[in-house]
Amino acid sequence: MKFIKIGKLVNTHGLDGLLLMQVTTESPEILEEMQYMMLSKEGKVKASLEIEYMKDYKGMLLVGFKGLEDVDSALKYKGMDVVVPEEMLPQLDDEIYWHELEGCQVLDTNGDFVGTLIDYMEAGASEVFRIQGEKETWLISNNKDHVTEINVKEKKLVINREGLISEDV
Repeated sequence: MKFIKIGKLVNTHGLDGLLLMQVTTESPEILEEMQYMMLSKEGKVKASLEIEYMKDYKGMLLVGFKGLEDVDSALKYKGMDVVVPEEMLPQLDDEIYWHELEGCQVLDTNGDFVGTLIDYMEAGASEVFRIQGEKETWLISNNKDHVTEINVKEKKLVINREGLISEDV
């Protein structure tokens, strides 16, 4: 079974065992029906905790789990990813989930290998893709001028090299 990251427990909150969750999914509605959260570390599911409390809090979610009643019991889950089985994700019409792009080969418009797509960051109106090259990491804005083709079936991205910026700058 393949698990997809939909969030991350970034910190504890207060002394009562609550945790702050950064939501990283484009489909946050899947959280509404959840009774349990599966937590993973380094790609391996480590826990499944029953949700007792969940509400919006300053652009994140404040989550309380059954059995976590103080900050010390919550601390061991800080930094863990919140994951769901891939089958739980709703079907998208004209959009792509990040997990479908992660690991894509990145080529320039001449067909030369640039690197592998390793991550993305939200940057206002668009995303910025992180590409691991042979010797350095590159950034490129996901817009029509810089990313000319996204092919999920072939796990391939075609970019215009003029949009590349070294992450080391």
